[in-house]
Amino acid sequence: MTDTQTVPAAPPTPMTSIKVRLGDLGLAPENLRFKEPADDGVPQLAETILAAGVVIPPIVRPGRKGEQRFMALDGRRRRFGLLLLAERGDLTDDYEVDCLLAETKAQQVAGIMLPATEHAPVHIADVITAIGKLRKTKLDTAAIAAALGYAELEIKRLEALAAVHPNVLKALRAGKLTLKQVRLFARIGDKKQQAEIAQTALDGYFQDYQLKGLVTRGRVTVDDPRFTLVGMDRYVAAGGRVSSDLFAELPDALLDPDVLTTAWRERVQPIVVHLQADGLAVYLGDDGDFGAPEGFSRLPYVYRPDLTEAQTTALNEANYRVTQLSSDLQDIDPEADEAPGAFGPLVSAMAAVAGAPLSRCKIGAVILSPAASDYGFAASFYAVPLPASELPEEIEDEEDEDEDAEVGGRYGRAVADVEVPKADVEVEGSSHVFHETRTDVATRGLIRDLADDPSAALTVLVAQLFKQLALHSSGGLDASALQISGVRYSRGSTPPIAALDGEVKARLDAKRAAYKASGLRPITWVETLAHGEKMALLAELTAMSLNLREARTSMIRHGARAEAAEIATLCGADISAHWTPDAAYLAVHSKKQLLALLDEMEAEDDRAKTLKKDDLVAFVAEAAAERQWAPAALAWDRPIEAEADEDAEPDSEGDEAGPEAGEGDAPEVSIAA
Repeated sequence: MTDTQTVPAAPPTPMTSIKVRLGDLGLAPENLRFKEPADDGVPQLAETILAAGVVIPPIVRPGRKGEQRFMALDGRRRRFGLLLLAERGDLTDDYEVDCLLAETKAQQVAGIMLPATEHAPVHIADVITAIGKLRKTKLDTAAIAAALGYAELEIKRLEALAAVHPNVLKALRAGKLTLKQVRLFARIGDKKQQAEIAQTALDGYFQDYQLKGLVTRGRVTVDDPRFTLVGMDRYVAAGGRVSSDLFAELPDALLDPDVLTTAWRERVQPIVVHLQADGLAVYLGDDGDFGAPEGFSRLPYVYRPDLTEAQTTALNEANYRVTQLSSDLQDIDPEADEAPGAFGPLVSAMAAVAGAPLSRCKIGAVILSPAASDYGFAASFYAVPLPASELPEEIEDEEDEDEDAEVGGRYGRAVADVEVPKADVEVEGSSHVFHETRTDVATRGLIRDLADDPSAALTVLVAQLFKQLALHSSGGLDASALQISGVRYSRGSTPPIAALDGEVKARLDAKRAAYKASGLRPITWVETLAHGEKMALLAELTAMSLNLREARTSMIRHGARAEAAEIATLCGADISAHWTPDAAYLAVHSKKQLLALLDEMEAEDDRAKTLKKDDLVAFVAEAAAERQWAPAALAWDRPIEAEADEDAEPDSEGDEAGPEAGEGDAPEVSIAA
């Protein structure tokens, strides 16, 4: 048998390190991206090269006939960066670049292929981690920025991301979180809380809106309605502090809300003085939903056809006066020193609108509160009964109007968004009967034409609902051509739920901003929308007008519930797709009811029975979030169950379910001096 002898392979020949003059460095046509132009990242690469040089040497081969002395097989972007620096005058053609020379065919093939195929892409999470490690080596921000050619602000942002809990970056690397969500984590100071939320992302049931709510909850920003009147200069002069978001994604935060409140109250004093001169009692409040001040009542509901001719005339004139004043104030800056004084007559005109339909009472009080309006405030009016000696003679002896009746929402509000031009109508020499007949026939003619044009009818319907549900429009149905009314859903001062009606409200607010920027009137603006946008707006307006709330267990709205079940079936409603029970919802439950919720979601845990109320609320909220679960009682296609007795049971710790909507006292307000 003949022995075979293995010949050892020759070791690879290493490439030679050489220095190549920039003016002698070309780009080889063999380069895999030879024909691609410089990308948007080359300027940043040029800054890095200027700061730290060419860290990884390009691979070159000797130039051939008609080529430059050396041709880059690898290093195309580095060459672009060097050429950019030369164009700017930061380098000359004599600048020497450290390169590796590929002389053999094998080296040249390797130089073309291996750099493009053997490098694993760097994940942004690794970049963030690397910046954190650099910071721990005692390098300051300026040194890191100079070494990498980055702006210091960008390094500070990366440092902030590097400081988050490792679970957050782990979830980012796994694709469970986005970079934008990681920036939200960086704004949470509690690392333990970061870890808990990041774990939900790793486990697959992370809720983005909960993270956003945690970051923004309780954060007072320059978008606060009080800031409209106060302004930055006045706030800072009063000692208020401001914090800018490191990532420039959130509005500036106002760190001293008490200073802002005090400044806002000082700003509205000229309005207060003006209204007091009109004989009104003036109160200041923190928001626009209050009960009536002591000694006054809420405005009664007024049905326009019941108004006398004199009242109708007074109301129309008052509305027109508000429109005139609103138009005159369009160009005034609410931050200007003279703005509050200019707003006084407008509020008086609004009071006249609120009082015009009243017969047995008059406007006696007003509460001014911050509001997201063009003026930075809202005015809520309240009535006081007229003495018997001042009642008009034509008023018959009838029952007093219900002082707790809901305000129709059509009286006492300024026309903030819809300009109403005064029509030029020739009525001289015409009798009332003639004028009514003429307008009656004209109406019937328009009815026929509109009925024959479904597209136009859709535009008019959407515009009418848009005015009533999204804009700050006033006046009764007589102020509109279309006799269809809509009321936006709300529950006293309870804020919208971000993931539910808050999302719809945000969409409508965005459309309201687009409408105002257009300079058009509602019908014309709606007509400019694409059909899909128009239908989306119609869906949002229709949804916002839903009201299925039942204030008492004895007030079951059977008809409304039947329609709700049909609507839920039509749209495949599933509240758990957007929201799971949170602390605010669960807090009104008794401990027995909370334990029943755990049973319903099949979350059996003996520890739950030993928890106190607050801890049990948190436990149930976490269990529901883990399962993406919501109670069956929130589904409208579910049969009504008699739960009134159970709902009234007190907790074993003595606390009962929260009060019914509308039963609470009015918030405390201070009488303006």
